[in-house]
Amino acid sequence: MARPPAIILIAPSILLWAGCQSLPVSFAPPSQRPALASGHFVLMGDPAADSFIVQGFRARSEGSWRWALCHPVLRFLLPEIGPVKFTMDFTLPDGTFRETGPVSLAISVNGHVLDRPRYEHPGDYQYQHPVPEGWLHPNGENRVAIDPDKCATPEKLGFVLARVGFAE
Repeated sequence: MARPPAIILIAPSILLWAGCQSLPVSFAPPSQRPALASGHFVLMGDPAADSFIVQGFRARSEGSWRWALCHPVLRFLLPEIGPVKFTMDFTLPDGTFRETGPVSLAISVNGHVLDRPRYEHPGDYQYQHPVPEGWLHPNGENRVAIDPDKCATPEKLGFVLARVGFAE
């Protein structure tokens, strides 16, 4: 009886050996979170202001300020910091104030109601209020909501925001 050629005996061994290799290691892609700007303050006319906005603002700045709508929300990435004050510079314009009358702003930090100041006249305002200890998330996202009790129609305009953030 004739012997089969060596290649016929070796080929199945090579195929079995090649099939025993492990597959390449794979990893899940990184999460696709939107970029979060870090900082205590944002000027609404700054090109980076969009990275602080969660919702409730006109799509673009009107120069050094931006219209806030009925439920504006911002986010800040803060380092470990000591006691801070929430502060903002804003305007209640004559045109919208004629429609709304006096306006109260419900200001919340990370879901905690900070204050509800009431404004009886149109004009430029600077607001400051200390943030209680433990309300901020150091090295994490901090959200601020500023809800006017009345907005002007048809666009649901609330107020004009120039700058906002946290001061030590």
